Amino acid sequence: MKNKIFKQKGFTLIELMIVIAVIALLAAAVFVAVDPAKRIGQAQDAQRWQDVTAIADAIKMYMADNQIVYPTSTKNIDVYSAITPLNGGGTGGGYAIAVIGAGNYSDCELDGEYFIVGDSGAIFLNELVPTYLPTMPLNPGAHHNLGSTGYYFNRNSQGRITIGSCVESPYATASIYVQR
Repeated sequence: MKNKIFKQKGFTLIELMIVIAVIALLAAAVFVAVDPAKRIGQAQDAQRWQDVTAIADAIKMYMADNQIVYPTSTKNIDVYSAITPLNGGGTGGGYAIAVIGAGNYSDCELDGEYFIVGDSGAIFLNELVPTYLPTMPLNPGAHHNLGSTGYYFNRNSQGRITIGSCVESPYATASIYVQR
């Protein structure tokens, strides 16, 4: 009898793994190259969702610890207010809610550059940082030199608060805000 030489038909496991790895690398490169701005915008929107949730949760935790009292005085009802660093976020700073207008939040730009400690329109949020938040979040992509963190605060007549993002990416599928 003759020795039969078996010819190998098909691929080895190593060859298959190499092909799969190359296809995965090409797919990832195409995924990123297709629209990197969209990916960055979606990542910033995810950070905004996380920030507004953290601020709203901090206010609610403060209220739970203080007999359902809002941080300092939030007597303005249905008025949108920017969350701003006091004194430009420098020494003696802190954070406050500064009234920006009724009806909408625009893009949270303030008339002045910053609210200074002692301004009559400011509602102080010093109780939140660092007890309930390690730092006040800053909106990615917002212009912080305008004296705003890039987030706004609103309280309606029923006591429901809304914390939202002043700036969103063009890829946002919904307005970025949280109500509590």
